[in-house]
Amino acid sequence: MISPEEIGTFARCLGFDAFGIAPAGSIPHAEAEFQSWIEAGLHGSMKYLENYAERKKELERELPGAKNVLVFGASYYTAGEEKPDGSGLTGRVARYAWGKDYHLVIREKLKAVEDFIHSKAPEAKYLTCVDTRPIFERSYAELAGLGFRGKHTNLLSREFGPWLFLSEIITDLDFTPDNPADHGSCGICTDCLDICPTRAIVEPGKIDARKCIAYLTIEHKGVIPREIRPLMGDWVFGCDACLNVCPFTRFSKESTWKEFHPSSGAGERLGLLELFKIKTNGEYESRFSDTPLLRATRKMMLRNAAVVLGNIGGTEAVPVLAKALLEEVPLVKIHAAWALGQLSAKPPISLPFCSPSAGALGQLSAKPPISLPFCSPSAGALGRIGGEEARRALESALQSETDSEVREEILLGLQ
Repeated sequence: MISPEEIGTFARCLGFDAFGIAPAGSIPHAEAEFQSWIEAGLHGSMKYLENYAERKKELERELPGAKNVLVFGASYYTAGEEKPDGSGLTGRVARYAWGKDYHLVIREKLKAVEDFIHSKAPEAKYLTCVDTRPIFERSYAELAGLGFRGKHTNLLSREFGPWLFLSEIITDLDFTPDNPADHGSCGICTDCLDICPTRAIVEPGKIDARKCIAYLTIEHKGVIPREIRPLMGDWVFGCDACLNVCPFTRFSKESTWKEFHPSSGAGERLGLLELFKIKTNGEYESRFSDTPLLRATRKMMLRNAAVVLGNIGGTEAVPVLAKALLEEVPLVKIHAAWALGQLSAKPPISLPFCSPSAGALGQLSAKPPISLPFCSPSAGALGRIGGEEARRALESALQSETDSEVREEILLGLQ
């Protein structure tokens, strides 16, 4: 037979930073919260989440005698070194996506754990989960003693802060679960709710994905709502606002996983103008091979990049956006037109959450405005230049554009 201590020791030798055991089976409160979230439509366009019950039954049929869930944590925090391109027009990437795709990295490590278990207990049955099976992994992580779910819904660890990748092995091995008495708590802290640019954290522990920058830039395949675009700031893929401000970041430790360091992947920032030089899906897939950025397609990434250029761009962005407005697919054109409208000849915009008269933000929440780094008066986003050129690009495109949604965005940009 094999013991939990042996598995934990082996896992740490592979690089895993945390390990615990939770009882297999349903977690009623998590299922109830999830169902309520789905029924409220807060999952946006992630339709695959709606068939949770059927997928859960399939999982139970795969391993009918499951007794425990082995939970593994891998710290991915790295301070990084920002290296913007020469123009300075760069978009921020969420920390989890700086390096190599964690699905690929962790799946390989868990295969080694599986082999180890098999060598000691060949009769054991197990299923590996790396963010692809219908289980409430953060709830299992809580039960396994790895931390607790914060008000921003992410797992918080007293050893590694909010920066743990979670993975699991469901098994029929009969171990005693950890089941810690004290999971932890955020207490009265509401920093994550207060800092969220779009007020997507509608209440502690509940996110409206339709407002969440991470969802909109990674999962959402359609048009980003107009009222959200100025609030995105310079986030081109994902968003870490709620994690960066969390007091538990003081427990962050530099990851020992070299695969998650910026040098192993796309890095902390993407050159926005460079993204528009990628002309085919094949070139895009090759450029970002084995990184989380492939979760977004080329047209989704260009959509995101156009929005960020509309927020922080200047003269050098106008020709690129103008070309995209003429040559790209409608999804990209819509956001390129919006960006050109932002850069066109009109008074400098004031990002809603940077001003006491936060009209747009006031519509999203009654909370007071907040101050973010790119809101400073010296920020390039507030000094609109190239306005006349941007307006001419919109007027020119209007003459030949036939798509009704693109035309509508151009007309709005010209107002």
